[in-house]
Amino acid sequence: MNPEPASPVPPSDACLAIDVRTAAIWLSVAVAMTTGIVWCGEAGVVPAAGAVLAVYGFGHVSGALLVDPRRDRASVPLALVRLLAGLLLTSVAFLLALLLGLPWHLGPAAVLVAAVGLHGRAAFPPPRLRAPRLDEVVAVALAAVVLAPPVISSLEMAPGAFAPVFFNVDFPYFVEKVHSLVAADSYPPESLSVAGGQRSYHFGGHAMAAVIVRASGLLPHHAVFLVLVPLLAAGLLAAACLLARRLSPAVPAWLTVPLLVVPAPTLWYDGWAAVWPRLVDAVSTGDLGPLNTAAENWELWGVTPNVQNVAAHFLVLAALAGVAAATSEGWRLPVFLIGTAVMVKSPAAVALASGFSLAQAWRAVDGRSVRPLVPALVAAALFGVTFGAFWILPAVPAEMRTVFQPGFLIEYLRGRETAGWFAADVLWLLLPALIAWMAAVTLRRAGRDAVPLLLFAVAPIVVLNVLRTVDLRRGYGVSGMNEDDWRQVVMPVPVFLHAFVLSVLGPRWMSAGRLVRGLVAGVLLMSVLPVALVAVRYAQVVVSKPDNAHEFADNRAIGAALAAVPVSGTLVVTNDLRYPADGFRRENRQMQIPALFGHQAFAVNYFYEAYPFSRTRQELQALLEADVWSGEIDAAAREHGWTHLLIRKDYPHPRPIPLERVFDGDEYAVYRFPD
Repeated sequence: MNPEPASPVPPSDACLAIDVRTAAIWLSVAVAMTTGIVWCGEAGVVPAAGAVLAVYGFGHVSGALLVDPRRDRASVPLALVRLLAGLLLTSVAFLLALLLGLPWHLGPAAVLVAAVGLHGRAAFPPPRLRAPRLDEVVAVALAAVVLAPPVISSLEMAPGAFAPVFFNVDFPYFVEKVHSLVAADSYPPESLSVAGGQRSYHFGGHAMAAVIVRASGLLPHHAVFLVLVPLLAAGLLAAACLLARRLSPAVPAWLTVPLLVVPAPTLWYDGWAAVWPRLVDAVSTGDLGPLNTAAENWELWGVTPNVQNVAAHFLVLAALAGVAAATSEGWRLPVFLIGTAVMVKSPAAVALASGFSLAQAWRAVDGRSVRPLVPALVAAALFGVTFGAFWILPAVPAEMRTVFQPGFLIEYLRGRETAGWFAADVLWLLLPALIAWMAAVTLRRAGRDAVPLLLFAVAPIVVLNVLRTVDLRRGYGVSGMNEDDWRQVVMPVPVFLHAFVLSVLGPRWMSAGRLVRGLVAGVLLMSVLPVALVAVRYAQVVVSKPDNAHEFADNRAIGAALAAVPVSGTLVVTNDLRYPADGFRRENRQMQIPALFGHQAFAVNYFYEAYPFSRTRQELQALLEADVWSGEIDAAAREHGWTHLLIRKDYPHPRPIPLERVFDGDEYAVYRFPD
């Protein structure tokens, strides 16, 4: 990495006074954010304003502990990264307070007080604004197109007292965990999917939303869809701007920033395996149908909305930007992000920690000094402490075990006969650097600083060929988590390789010659534009034909039924455990019940959560799918405290039901068990 010269630190707080113009602009931004939350989510003005203040205090002010407030006064991107890093720090403190059995607000308050105590009034002013350059405007616009799907999807999921629709199967589970953390007074929070169930999980993103909810009174789905997701998207873009500026300031921003925002080919899906045969067919036959089919495989291009993937992408870019700037800005930000990433997305944390360790080891060997090992050891220690505190200390059974399995990724690719396509995807990601290499812009001439970023990309692949995880819940008689999720460790590799490419190109861009620059620019645009076009197409589907969007679920009918059930003091059972997306093909994952209002369900999710008692609950669940009401149902209701029965009418259920009916709709009915 090739950091820019640092701007001098102001010797005093005199320059920290905020001018009237800047204050007016940021006040207008706060009013616009509040108005947007009220208008898009149909939320109250007071909770909306409280959410904006919570983001400012727990994000911007608390973030001064990780980013020197004197450094980001002239950098809006750095201020956005600081804000999200501060929110993550606050969320970890919030979870730590729950873990220690303390009032929830003590953790966030301690972080806020520490930031003010350390920096005084310097922690408060927002950054000054400057007029952007034309290439920066184009870069932000193109990157914003790529990031549009999660933001637009979130706006569609936000209106009203509950989310009217869901566009990704992971969103209801995410919102459920926010509900559980809002109500929790200990760690881990009790599952709303399974009464009495508790699990250790990467709750960092959920905790960010929960802190905003508890501090402001905003509804959980409003905090997720109108605050957290847009902030993560903006932070991701800001981190890309910072990293591009550090690695390749001479390369036009409209080439570099969108490249870092694009995560495709994802290496989770085989990109060229899906595109190349269809491209050949389209060229040979003149029929664009096959290409349209590939374009509508939304996950292939990484445009489907997933809040934790957006958060992981932000962490990777922000950590790389922090490492690139560490010689002038210090190690606090990157070490914190790498050390606590396990609280946001565990596979991404493994990729970051392993990549950072290998990169710093290279620097130590190359520089014949142990000093580069110090931040790596601190990050590893923080990673261990975080994992130990939130996964080992809680008295809950372990769900996964890491085992030694040499060649896991290689055998996986061989088994699917996709090793060649995987290599093609990696070569495509490296193609701009290879063009520069063939033009004699070698790694040696570009500088040794490019090698650590390549090692960042190599490390996750090494990890996947040495270790794997095993699900310990298979013996519970349910499916449990898909062990194939371990391969998500490879998902940050495209971002690492894009950063490596920029680190190779940056130092010799102007001296490479017009032909080389043109070839490289063409490849970079070919990497970005297809994803941008697919993103536009998907955004249009979300707005105009939501039924065709990725994993679409309409919540309005079930939401009207659940609105008749009190949230507090109830325990809901149902006859239908299917999730409605994609023609109800996901069984044992009825996540709408806990996600819409935060109801406590008896047991509606046997895929993500499995416990020793899950087999027994499945047997009881089968009683509600029988044709005839039985005394066993009454006995189970008395034993387990069932209060309400949600019936989907077009799915098997007893007839008649000898309970008081409190709601009757076209698709659902709700009955109340006797007290």
